[in-house]
Amino acid sequence: MNVIEILREMHVEAKSAFEKIEHASPQDRREMWTKLEPELKMHEQLEERFVYDPVAQELGSRDSMLKEWETRHHREVSEAESMINRIDGLDPQDQQWMSMIGQLKTTLEQHIRTEEGETWPHIQQSWGADKLEQAGREVDQARKQGMGARQRPAA
Repeated sequence: MNVIEILREMHVEAKSAFEKIEHASPQDRREMWTKLEPELKMHEQLEERFVYDPVAQELGSRDSMLKEWETRHHREVSEAESMINRIDGLDPQDQQWMSMIGQLKTTLEQHIRTEEGETWPHIQQSWGADKLEQAGREVDQARKQGMGARQRPAA
């Protein structure tokens, strides 16, 4: 499977997890978040390592769209990480926690629309099938090894 297809599946899984959290009882939210948070971080790390860093090295200096995306991506990831840290410091039974979850979900949905609608089609066109398949194999291997996932102590 090519890397874009794998990352798109991860987007679908994250959207589903946010929906479940939003509809969960206050008592179940922490456990659900504890599963989702490392997946979000792993996704970002996989994108960086196997797509955005290699694309930047190969095409970034010659491709203004990808150069601009690299800057924007880092800014948006930093914003999302800040939200994640704030969520971690709140009580899942508190309305402020749910508000932050909603803000993070909205931020990530906007990010995903740009990635899937503009950035990834551009990368697919620039890289071609063989390179996308190779990156997909590397992402699969990294996921099997648990790259980026971190265990959090139960709250």
